[in-house]
Amino acid sequence: MEVHHHSKNHGKKNWKSYAGEFLMLFLAVFCGFIAENLRESYVEKERAHEYMASMVTDLQKDTLQLTQFIRINKKMVVGIDSLLVSLKSKEPGAAKNIYMHSRFVGISALFENENGTITQLKNAGGLRLIKDTACVNAITDYEQFNTHVTKQGDAYYKSMLEILNLMEQVLDFSGAAQQTPPAGLYVSDDADKMRTFYNKCFIQRKIIENYVANLAEQKQKAVKGIELLRKKYHLS
Repeated sequence: MEVHHHSKNHGKKNWKSYAGEFLMLFLAVFCGFIAENLRESYVEKERAHEYMASMVTDLQKDTLQLTQFIRINKKMVVGIDSLLVSLKSKEPGAAKNIYMHSRFVGISALFENENGTITQLKNAGGLRLIKDTACVNAITDYEQFNTHVTKQGDAYYKSMLEILNLMEQVLDFSGAAQQTPPAGLYVSDDADKMRTFYNKCFIQRKIIENYVANLAEQKQKAVKGIELLRKKYHLS
């Protein structure tokens, strides 16, 4: 009968075996960590790309709206110029011209930007995904300037309401609203009220003129923002 003798060292591991197993485990964990980081980095880049594509769309809409509101408000400035001339005129037809041109101080044409994407970026912390400093600066600068334009628009609207209140005192639109207005349209003979009306119309003209200049600057910022984001994020 053969007797098999087992070595005393069978099944035991030396330090090299343990070191090899530790190294393999470490590499597995490390590679998993790297893979997860790469995956997160890819996801964040994709989200940033989506945000910027949406931002470009918003800016394009703003550009179209700004163009329209600049044109409308420029027409209003021209109309107020005619109103101011009529208020100073002594011609027989001056009253009719006052009624015709007073509509330019009784309305407001205020721009409101598309803020869906910028709101998401701020509320969801999406700005941290935008790694390019120039892009972040362009977006925040546009948003800050839009806040300035909005405040200016509030002043524009408030001034318009004050003029409307004064118009109720110096004009009578019941006659002007008729299909065939009467020959002698009412215009107050209160010199102080008419002077105040003229002054407020003059100030409103300046407010709208300044508003137009700011809308033009905002449009430039929008156009530059579109160009920058398209370039940096390879958007069509």
